Amino acid sequence: MKDLKINASEGIEKIDYFLFDMDGTLYLGNDRLEGALELIELLKSQGKRSFYITNNSSKVPEEYVKKLGGMGIAAAVDDFFTSADAIVYMLNKIRPGAKLYVVGTPGFENYMVRNGFELVKGYTQDPALVPDFVVLGFDTTLTYDKLRIMCDYLVDGVRYVATHPDMVCPAEGHRSVPDAGSFMLLIEGATGRRPELIAGKPNPTMINILCEKLGCPKDKVAVVGDRLNTDIMSGINAGCKTVCVLTGETDVALLRKSDVRPDYIFESVNDIYKALRG
Repeated sequence: MKDLKINASEGIEKIDYFLFDMDGTLYLGNDRLEGALELIELLKSQGKRSFYITNNSSKVPEEYVKKLGGMGIAAAVDDFFTSADAIVYMLNKIRPGAKLYVVGTPGFENYMVRNGFELVKGYTQDPALVPDFVVLGFDTTLTYDKLRIMCDYLVDGVRYVATHPDMVCPAEGHRSVPDAGSFMLLIEGATGRRPELIAGKPNPTMINILCEKLGCPKDKVAVVGDRLNTDIMSGINAGCKTVCVLTGETDVALLRKSDVRPDYIFESVNDIYKALRG
């Protein structure tokens, strides 16, 4: 992509639904990015809708409501859709109420239970207790024991699914921490197994469910994010408009090398705010 039109905004005012990634887009770690609050408030004043879609499965929507609220951004639980929602949706299509061995945070484990799944704790070869699926999420409470048990089940042939493929999660100070995609490489090295299903972005499931729920035409929907291979590709795969911001993973050098072409490129959400404010 040689000719980059950064901060070009023609037509963006026609978008009515903005689906924001959060990490690297609206904030980095616990630091709200400039213009994030102003943009959300402007969209509300213009009668547009803001929603939040994230691959980060380590938190449930209630935790995100609290996190954004601490940054001054008011949101409701129904405004969020995560890769945890996507994995629930997809597992329910395959086997509702399945037994799961989950590698994830306590919040993610509880979320799966609340959605009707049964958790298997520890390793067993009892046919009545063996899990139907191993589920890998972004586990900030990861231990060696969890990895060992997961690998044992995968070597035994238990089906394997994951919430999302992100290699790193952005953090303050332009640092990154290992995410579920990095865990996948470790597991693959130990077992030779890759997930048969990855529910989060670039899979368009989150966007498709949200559009179906809202009954909105996809030409009125824009996915806003900082990652070409997940955020932007999920929007492309869903048939929506795409907006890439350069405050997270993607920079100009990466854009020039990539074949992924966002509809819009902005330096930050602050520049989207300026474009829509007029």
